[in-house]
Amino acid sequence: MKIGPSQTIDDGLQFKLSLFYFMLFLSIGCYLPYFSLWLKARGLDGDESSIILAAPMIIRIFFTPIVSIWADFEGDYRKILIILTGGSLIAIVGLGFVDGFWPILIVASLNAIFGSSIIPLTETMAMIGVRVSQLRYGRARSFGSFSFIVGSLLAGVLVDYAGSEIVLPFLMVAGLGMVLAAINLPRPQGRGRVRQAVAGGRFSFNGVRALLKHRLFWVFLIGAGLGQGCHAFYYGFSSRIWQDFGYAGWLIGSLWTLGVISEILLFLFLGDWLRRFNPSLLILCGAIAAIFRWVIMGFDPHLVFVIFAQILHAFSFGLAHLGTIYFINKAVPESLAATAQGMGATMSAGIFMGGAVLISGPLYDAVSSHGYFVMAGIAGAGLLISLLLYRLWDGELMMDEGKGS
Repeated sequence: MKIGPSQTIDDGLQFKLSLFYFMLFLSIGCYLPYFSLWLKARGLDGDESSIILAAPMIIRIFFTPIVSIWADFEGDYRKILIILTGGSLIAIVGLGFVDGFWPILIVASLNAIFGSSIIPLTETMAMIGVRVSQLRYGRARSFGSFSFIVGSLLAGVLVDYAGSEIVLPFLMVAGLGMVLAAINLPRPQGRGRVRQAVAGGRFSFNGVRALLKHRLFWVFLIGAGLGQGCHAFYYGFSSRIWQDFGYAGWLIGSLWTLGVISEILLFLFLGDWLRRFNPSLLILCGAIAAIFRWVIMGFDPHLVFVIFAQILHAFSFGLAHLGTIYFINKAVPESLAATAQGMGATMSAGIFMGGAVLISGPLYDAVSSHGYFVMAGIAGAGLLISLLLYRLWDGELMMDEGKGS
């Protein structure tokens, strides 16, 4: 069974990759809802917090493409993931020894240098497994969504009991688990890099250049990026807004959990079935759901409507995420899979998410929850670009496998 474009692995990919997803999203389940509360406990205001929260997105713009091209060139994704998770853990530990805006920003940026490429590289491994061994992506990814629930609920209880300072020790433990799970990933059999033949194609820098010059690829990157970037205000400041409303930590964690439960159900029961649809249609429908979701949230709704908006996470994020993953799987040659995933992460979680996070802090300070209306506008722009992608793409590879040779 292949794991790198030129290599084979043992048959434990489904379990071992699911385990890695679990540990990865256990950390994210604590980080997304509660890291901003840890920053607040350290005395940082909304503007300072938004800069620190945006740092990983901005850094991703520069480092993720480099790491992704390196991964396609090297072929041993496991080795690179061990390096990335290990460096991230060291940086998280380092946060415990610094205080004040600039020291925290510097160490958080170091964490971002290592951590920003972990998700796209993991998704690349999963998509190669889908192509060559019928890996059930929806099932593997649902382990990550489930662990997000565990992380957010457990961290919420701990925050209620011990205060926001407990967030960092939680991230340290989860980070250690991620390193161990990376070590447990299947070892590639044999040596050699991705220059070797891959399903009829070879990696080359000419192939990278051809991909980056392709107009349709940029339409995809912008449409998917806007659809993901519109979640920035939610990721960065929903916990603060709910805390301002008087919601207890357990309720905040439960609301995050509800969104992820809806995502799990989508991945688990519909993830593999949705592969038969045009991925650009999934991205488009995700943008429509995001518009409805953020408009609802912007009106300071009753808890009942907040719950409904959280259920929409299955579509605003989950459906769009599946569309993004399946588009790369169907439209990009396998020899450039990590490069495409890395560029997708750079645009969505880097440029668009980072820019939206930077404006989220001032929005929160100025208008609180009404900042969601700006996110609805970003989702609307994503809807228009995704519609263009749906009209332009014919469902085939954007470029021949031979372009990579």
